[in-house]
Amino acid sequence: MTTLSDLPPTSPPDAPALLGGPLISRNVRIAGRRTSVRLEPEMWQALEEVGERQGCSIHDLCSAVAEHQHPEASFTGALRVFVMEYFRSAAKTNRPVGLIQKRIALKDSKSG
Repeated sequence: MTTLSDLPPTSPPDAPALLGGPLISRNVRIAGRRTSVRLEPEMWQALEEVGERQGCSIHDLCSAVAEHQHPEASFTGALRVFVMEYFRSAAKTNRPVGLIQKRIALKDSKSG
C-alpha cells in the first residue's frame, strides 16, 4: 500500500503539501444502474482499500452507501463521509492506535 511518504514530491521540499488533486470521474453501478461519480484520487484509493478490506467491490460499497445516505446529502458527500467514518472506526479498533491513545491520555492526566 502506498502512503503519503512514499509519493514523490511534486513541489520543492519547503513548499506546503497539496492534497486532493483534480477530480476523477469513474463509472460505478449502484443497485445495478450505471452512474458516473467524481472524486479526488485519494478518495478512489481509499474506497479501493475499503473494498479490499471488506472483500467487496467499489460497486457494492457505492450501492450500500446509496441505500443508507441521508436524503438531503449528495451521493459524493455521502461517500466521503463513509470513507472518513470507516477509517475513524478502524483507528479506534486498531491496537497500536489504541495504545498510543492510552499513552497520550496517561501523559495528559499526569500533567494536568
